[in-house]
Amino acid sequence: MEWTMEDAMSALDPHFDVIDAICRTGLATYRRYPPEMLIEHSSRAAATCTYDHMVAQAERSLTGRDGVMFLDIRGLKVWVIDNKTVIRFKKMDEDGHSRNYPTKQAKDYDRQQQLPGLPFPPLNLVAGYLMDATGTEVVRVQVSRPLGKLIDWCAAIVPASEWKIGERRWVVVNARF
Repeated sequence: MEWTMEDAMSALDPHFDVIDAICRTGLATYRRYPPEMLIEHSSRAAATCTYDHMVAQAERSLTGRDGVMFLDIRGLKVWVIDNKTVIRFKKMDEDGHSRNYPTKQAKDYDRQQQLPGLPFPPLNLVAGYLMDATGTEVVRVQVSRPLGKLIDWCAAIVPASEWKIGERRWVVVNARF
């Protein structure tokens, strides 16, 4: 089965508010560190701390929900939703790329390869936050479908406070089609 962006985002729709909150809470928690500590952190340290806060929030908010299963595949932390869609959390750029030095399993995940315990055929997605130029605020929370080093598509989740009934809960940010 070939997944479309509409299929993937529809599968995630019941979880949009939780995904949005996970990403925003991760950065907000980090930004509450004392200023004298924040100034000492490199951008790498800031991203690592924010990631750890996102994963902790995801464990509290997603794990245990109906149809959601947490897996740790040799350090790659993912959530399987309805045994179809898989998400992991990352800091992202405006096109939906995550920035890091990926492990072999992270590369395989991004290539849409089958990993132990994940559904087949894989629909491996990345959910994450895009920061403003100052690195202090979340511009948007988005979901992307990586295809190796490329991004097949990226869509931004419309926050519940901005969503209007009758409109989609997401907007296209980047697509290869």
